[in-house]
Amino acid sequence: MGCGNKLLSGDGVVNHDLHKHRPEIDVAHDLNMLPWPWADESFDQIVASAVLEHLDIDLVASLNECWRLLRPGGILGLKLPLWSAEKAHDDPTHRWFFTVRSLDQFCPETRRGKQYGFYTAQKWRYVKKPVVNKAQTSFYVALEPIKGTLEAIKAEVQ
Repeated sequence: MGCGNKLLSGDGVVNHDLHKHRPEIDVAHDLNMLPWPWADESFDQIVASAVLEHLDIDLVASLNECWRLLRPGGILGLKLPLWSAEKAHDDPTHRWFFTVRSLDQFCPETRRGKQYGFYTAQKWRYVKKPVVNKAQTSFYVALEPIKGTLEAIKAEVQ
């Protein structure tokens, strides 16, 4: 999502951006407009590198859409700006800033996920916990959607 000029290639790859500024972009869509233009469980992987911070919709809404689009066992790879980095604030199109714990509320195995689990019914688990880049301006993280009934999700995280 939001590939810009960092296009991916391969079977089943869909390059998305706000505008079709290159012929390789398969889908042009404003991610602020919900729902996103793909069917439920369309993807095994979503990569959103330096994308979510530009959206007007909040983190709950964008993660809920990613959860909807991923198949069970799918992976969401994110790069997000650290709130404390001056460089993150230099971009006037950034709407949101994050800490390495910002995603904990969505992961029921974390303390914050247990405390604030009421934010959304769509739950995630860390595949790769947040790793801050060398410049200390952003972090990378990988999440997997927890799919199934509420009872199954509760049993899985206990």
